Amino acid sequence: MYKDLSQDWLDWILENIQRGCDKAELLDILLKEGFDPSQSKIILGLELNKDEILEAQESHKKSLEYSSNNYISAKRIKNVPAEIYEVDNFLTCEECEVLISEIKKELRPSTIANSGNEDSSYRTSSTCDLGIIKKDFLRDLDERICNFMGIDPSYGETLQGQNYQIEQEFKVHTDYFEQSQMSEHDKGKGQRTYTFMIYLNEVTEGGETEFPELNKTFTPSEGKVLIWNNLNEDGSPNINTLHQAFPVKKGEKNVITKWFRQKGDASDSVKKLNKHIKAYTEKGFKKEFLDENLYKKLKVFFDENKVHIKNEHVSGNFIQSGKEKVPSALLELNDELKNEIHESLRLPLENWSGVKLEPTYVYGIRDYKEGAILIPHRDRDITHIISAIININQEVDEDWPLVIDDHFYRRNEVILKQGEVIFYESARLSHGRPFPLKGKSYANIFCHFMPRK
Repeated sequence: MYKDLSQDWLDWILENIQRGCDKAELLDILLKEGFDPSQSKIILGLELNKDEILEAQESHKKSLEYSSNNYISAKRIKNVPAEIYEVDNFLTCEECEVLISEIKKELRPSTIANSGNEDSSYRTSSTCDLGIIKKDFLRDLDERICNFMGIDPSYGETLQGQNYQIEQEFKVHTDYFEQSQMSEHDKGKGQRTYTFMIYLNEVTEGGETEFPELNKTFTPSEGKVLIWNNLNEDGSPNINTLHQAFPVKKGEKNVITKWFRQKGDASDSVKKLNKHIKAYTEKGFKKEFLDENLYKKLKVFFDENKVHIKNEHVSGNFIQSGKEKVPSALLELNDELKNEIHESLRLPLENWSGVKLEPTYVYGIRDYKEGAILIPHRDRDITHIISAIININQEVDEDWPLVIDDHFYRRNEVILKQGEVIFYESARLSHGRPFPLKGKSYANIFCHFMPRK
């Protein structure tokens, strides 16, 4: 009987792949540990045999089923015979403006899947094939969408942008392929599953998206997303996803669309790791000030005892240094201070997360040294769910940001000054300090909680 890959092991795999470790060596380690060879190969992206491919496809099906009920900050439209969601503020105003500008550079007349349709008025918008444009922010957007959906990129079609001018529209249609179209459009990818559509601007008048069978109409709003499943639970096309883009009456309309298919490259990972972990807050992190009296007490403790600090080695090689020296040291805290930190932070973290918390760990004061790098990672999913980092002391030449992804997979750089603290969902969100520390010292405390059972 093979062991299941735990979150800790999945995180270990991800971090080692990112570091460029040999996948064959990683596989050998996993097999020696007693993990399922097929599952291990899928996660590592190694070649699979026919039976393993079928297993991977089944895993993807399960991934779709799982993610369909776990969109972050998404609102499912209830009491309709289709799976459809709204997501507000997926993109910022600035991101929308950049994307609109990019779309307008490479426009072509939009086409429809039914090549036999001769009605030129059926779809009158223009399209930009964003997926073939080699720009980092477009690749990042594509990755964000796939991450948000919990679907491996190999199951996705190329990213597209659409521009609608006055009186331009897309009449009633479906995104899934009719049976007569499958031979032309299948190409080994199967039927379309999910549609992910982002509105990039508000339209002065017109441009709404209507689902006539659902009696639902959606108005474009900057950064807003519509997501729907084009298939029924049994995998058959859902006629209720019939929809249309109304003509623009004033202004213009810009959207981005990405479609997903039933089949992908089964040698890739089929699901993002953090989909296993519940999200408790809207964004995933928040910066605050630590209680002033507690901060003063911790600062005094650090100043008086730092002569006793000891070099540390963190398992997993997450803390590195480019200067061939120990990148961090640890000053142990007494139990009294650990308890005080937990008690001081518990209620603010409960108010923020909306869940009762049980203290798990407070590590000592970790002091990063010049050149230190903290590899982006996720924390343990059993004990490190709701967490905090306190900046105790710093002697730096420039700010050393914590780089953290939010629930929308947007990358954020958070600067903590002395006495400041960040609340964050540490097991769910990738976080680290990938830029070398420029300065002598950066001392902080990690405090962790788990939801009370």
